[in-house]
Amino acid sequence: MGMDRSARVDAWLEEVFGDASAMMLKPNQLVALNLAVQRGAVPPDEVMQIWFHQLFAARIMAAQSEAGFIDAARAKGWPDEQVGDMLMVEPERLDEHRDEQRQIHLKIHPAVRRRQD
Repeated sequence: MGMDRSARVDAWLEEVFGDASAMMLKPNQLVALNLAVQRGAVPPDEVMQIWFHQLFAARIMAAQSEAGFIDAARAKGWPDEQVGDMLMVEPERLDEHRDEQRQIHLKIHPAVRRRQD
């Protein structure tokens, strides 16, 4: 479930940014897509579909990593108040939040889940 670069997205970014595209092919594609749209570019449908799938993959990775971060912080002896402050979660909700994050892939859009199976 890695964030592999899409050659189709890179090709579109090259169209949008022209001579400056070398700089746009270095950052994460989600960042580059956002910059292109901020410039007024309108992605074709295929690029929009890839972008949609990348967004959900990024959500899953971040959520699962956040659950692991909570476990690691506790293993280090960090107090729940500190971890909650860092993650902007009420300390008394930390267990519930960790479990929600660990299970977030179950809530992800069905079209994305099918593609990842």
